[in-house]
Amino acid sequence: DLEMVCELPADGQIDALAWQHEHMRQFVSELNLLIVALSEDCTPETCPKMTASNEWQYLCAAHRKPQDCAAIDYMMHTIDGSTALLSSARHFSAVTGVPMDSAKYFQSMSRRLYRIFAHVHYHHRPIFDEFEARRHLCARFSHFVIRYQLMSPSMLLVPQDAYAPKE
Repeated sequence: DLEMVCELPADGQIDALAWQHEHMRQFVSELNLLIVALSEDCTPETCPKMTASNEWQYLCAAHRKPQDCAAIDYMMHTIDGSTALLSSARHFSAVTGVPMDSAKYFQSMSRRLYRIFAHVHYHHRPIFDEFEARRHLCARFSHFVIRYQLMSPSMLLVPQDAYAPKE
């Protein structure tokens, strides 16, 4: 149940931003597994740019000035940057609470991480389908970012039927 997984516990003992922070850390950890699954199919030769379908191309923000990167490099840079930020004592020092000014990073991080799902769905569909059937990661992530208003529904490029539970 996606709603139950994302719902903040009702006992009031967990800070809402700390809850989001821990979910983001878990998503990044699991996205690492997706990247490992892609390692033979998504190479600088097969995917020289980070795209989602033929309509969207993304520049990598890991550089001083955003630039083109091969998709696999973009994904690694995004995961590395997200991991570093989420582990930063400067921005996320408290275990039981996240400073309000650090929450601003969740939206841009969500957009960048979501692009990984979009790329894999449009360019490596068999890997997306197999991974999603086992982990429901795109379903959980998409529900989470909408639930906590980290992304607008219009930004979700992967059709919902690609990750909706099969009856």
